[in-house]
Amino acid sequence: MSGKPELLCVGHDTILNRTRRLVLEKCFEVKLAHTLLEAIGFLSRQRFDLVLLCYSLTDEECGVAVKFVHNLSTPPKILALGEMSERLSLGAQDQEFLSGGPAELLQKAVAMAGIPPNEAEKWAANQPKQESEQKSA
Repeated sequence: MSGKPELLCVGHDTILNRTRRLVLEKCFEVKLAHTLLEAIGFLSRQRFDLVLLCYSLTDEECGVAVKFVHNLSTPPKILALGEMSERLSLGAQDQEFLSGGPAELLQKAVAMAGIPPNEAEKWAANQPKQESEQKSA
C-alpha cells in the first residue's frame, strides 16, 4: 500500500478506463469498473476517496451510482465527467468536470481528494517510466 488515496473509475469504455488509470495512478490507487454492477461490488467491499463517473455510462446508470454512493456510511466524493449535475442530483461535495485533457483531469482529481501539492508531486516523481521512455533512454 502506497498511502495514496483510493479512486474508483467507472465507465464502459475499456480504452478510456485504461488511459485514465495511467494518468490517475500517478497520485491514486486506481480501481476500474466496467459495469455498474462491478462498481457497486467494489463500493460495497472497499472505501474510496473519489469515484469518477465516465460519460460512457447511461443517465440511469449514473443516477443509480450516485444514489448508491450517497447512501454509503462514509460516501466518497463523486467526479462526474460531462454535464450531469442536474440529471444526477450530485451532492454538495461532488462536482462535474468537462476535461480539457489528462493533466487537467489529474489536477481536478487531486484537488477534490485534498492531496497536498507536495505529496502529489512526490508520488508523480516516483512513478516508473513507461516502457517506451525506458527504451529510448
